[in-house]
Amino acid sequence: MTPAKHPLSRRTLLRRGLGLGALALGGPTLLSACSSGSGATTAPDGTTALNYQLSWLPTTEHSGSWIAADRGYYRENGLSINFLNGGPNTSPDTVVMSDKALIGGSNADVVSKAVVQGADLRIFGTRFQKSPFCLLSRADNPINSPQDMVGKKIGVAALNETAFNLLLQINDIDPGSVEVVPVQFDPSPVANREVDGQVVFVINEPTQLEVKGIETHTFLFADYGYAVFSGVYFTKAQTLQENPEQLAAFLRAERRGWEANLADPELGTNLTVDVFGKDQGFDRAQQLLESKILEQIMVTPDTDSLGLLTLPPVLIEQNIKTLNAAGIDVSADQLFTTSVLDSL
Repeated sequence: MTPAKHPLSRRTLLRRGLGLGALALGGPTLLSACSSGSGATTAPDGTTALNYQLSWLPTTEHSGSWIAADRGYYRENGLSINFLNGGPNTSPDTVVMSDKALIGGSNADVVSKAVVQGADLRIFGTRFQKSPFCLLSRADNPINSPQDMVGKKIGVAALNETAFNLLLQINDIDPGSVEVVPVQFDPSPVANREVDGQVVFVINEPTQLEVKGIETHTFLFADYGYAVFSGVYFTKAQTLQENPEQLAAFLRAERRGWEANLADPELGTNLTVDVFGKDQGFDRAQQLLESKILEQIMVTPDTDSLGLLTLPPVLIEQNIKTLNAAGIDVSADQLFTTSVLDSL
């Protein structure tokens, strides 16, 4: 794959349709690739080898995993994790259901749709307590809340229309009171003042403008009623019954890795740019900004009391309410389990 010349967002890649390969790492050194099956196998060092299907590219949004591998946290918990890179052509729920990975990463809405269609999957943890969806504006012309969008030009890409319309619905805003401008998957309309605001991911597009010296302002959809977990960890219900201890060991290592990255965001940035995402051509400064911003959507009063990656009951209820409002008829018992977290 030819390295990219600019920072890559998930929207850029959706537009380009790039495919990704697999990255097999269980510690600081590269391991040989394991079989495609998700069943536990024994690695050469005696640990249990598992496949983990990442939710996206090997960017800093997986920093905790990189650190857990590099520092041996997985190995200390008896595991070797084989990372399978994600991308626009990868469906993590399909990968897990087909037994090509034991654990998958995705968003709650994606997993819930699969469950409604008959997939026996359960979410057992989440990296991000808040959805990364946000409204981006320039700092010298900030939009501070959904109500502030009334009478403004708002750039919305086709793939973001569902989330944006749901935000309007939740906040009782008449869609006709907002001028929606079709945009692509980069923040140039905001930079060029073609729109007053744009629907983006807080960990992607704002950082692309910041590295160019353009000061930005954002508000998270999650702070205005849009409750959808992002970066969730999920597995088959059968795995929860047969191998709960492996899932618990995985979360323990992930939690330690994320604690380390939140304390020093350069750790995950360096591992992303120099090791795990070396062939992606990432911009180090932009990836560092992403790594720093992760705290906004990962750390809450709930994680302070319950630990990172937790699934607070109140947020589970709010997620179900949001998903139901979006027309996804799923219940908490069908989609979530806190049994693994409870065992840590």
